[in-house]
Amino acid sequence: SLVHGRRPAPLVPRSVRQRDASQAQVVVLAGTPSRTVSRRIKVAKVARETPDAVSLYLEELDGHPLRFRAGQFMSVDVVVDGVRLRRAYSLAAPAAGPGSEAPHITIKRVPDGRVSNVLNDGAHEGMLLDVLGPSGSFVLEPGTAGAARHILLVAGGSGITPIMSLVATTLHQEPSARVTLVYGNRSERDVIFLERLTELVSASEGRLTVEHVLSDATPAWQGARGLLDGATLGARLAALGVDLPAVAECFVCGPTPMMDAARELLLSRGLPKERLHEERFGSPEARTEARGADTPQPMTLRRSSGSRTLVVQPGQTLLDAALAGGEPMPFSCAMGGCGACKLVCVEGSVAMEEPNCLSDAERADGYVLTCVGRPVGPVTLRAGGALVERERGSLVERERGSR
Repeated sequence: SLVHGRRPAPLVPRSVRQRDASQAQVVVLAGTPSRTVSRRIKVAKVARETPDAVSLYLEELDGHPLRFRAGQFMSVDVVVDGVRLRRAYSLAAPAAGPGSEAPHITIKRVPDGRVSNVLNDGAHEGMLLDVLGPSGSFVLEPGTAGAARHILLVAGGSGITPIMSLVATTLHQEPSARVTLVYGNRSERDVIFLERLTELVSASEGRLTVEHVLSDATPAWQGARGLLDGATLGARLAALGVDLPAVAECFVCGPTPMMDAARELLLSRGLPKERLHEERFGSPEARTEARGADTPQPMTLRRSSGSRTLVVQPGQTLLDAALAGGEPMPFSCAMGGCGACKLVCVEGSVAMEEPNCLSDAERADGYVLTCVGRPVGPVTLRAGGALVERERGSLVERERGSR
């Protein structure tokens, strides 16, 4: 599954601005080898979660632990029929506490899925994968010590993978937090992590509530029934006594129709927009193409030490052109899902593949994703404030909005 954000217009135009480059807010575009190239990682174990979902337990080859934040994902490169394809899969293990020592990605088979089907059928212990990450900012920021906040989680199908990590990590790190999860699936056999969720509920001493909703359940099913649309979600939240205006943070992940319905319902019933975090899964084959210019175009990168102009060839992304020109560019997933590569387009227009992880606010501020962006004409790019702060720190991938 591909990780991405909501689907806005693919063209981001910026007016030409008269500006002294020496006065502009600029930083050196910095990356590190570990961020700009994939690395090999070993599959230590393969676990079948459902007939259509498999978990791959991962180990770094150098023996160091795989560190990540709950809700992040790994980008995986797989060669299929001689073509290298990249897909993003969420880490489902807790980032801290019991189980964090066994990080794993969980992959659900999808119709015509070129990578998901290969990994479901052929992944094996000892297999080596080329990966990037962890990436993504579908993460829960730490709460005030001792705060008894309420976290609401809504998942559909394989959208449970980052949610699962958020559930277990929050319960471990915040002893006073209360967590409610509403999880929709077709049938009992499709529920990923059913046993694990049941165990977490039993061990939580009442702090975790899990409401399963099945659209095609067997007659023996005793839980909620129906498609997890707005009406069903609203009914389940009411039955659970969830006070949406009082929810501290809400995370939603799953198929687009479910997410659209959940967003409308949650906001209409008083959940503050800034507390809603969304990550959408989808097929890369369904992405809209970003058609840039048919002729080579100049791309100027503004930096603290000056500017450099490179040429972007037709069909080439901004990131590809910069890397080909020897520029150390920040990026991680390279598929529009994490935001690590975002820069500000101060002049010109950039067409981007959609959907991707940029928020409405980031687009309004002129941000573009260089990994899925192509110039429509001459463009000038510079780093923005979030990137400045990250480069001053540990170069941890972007603070987001997809999987």
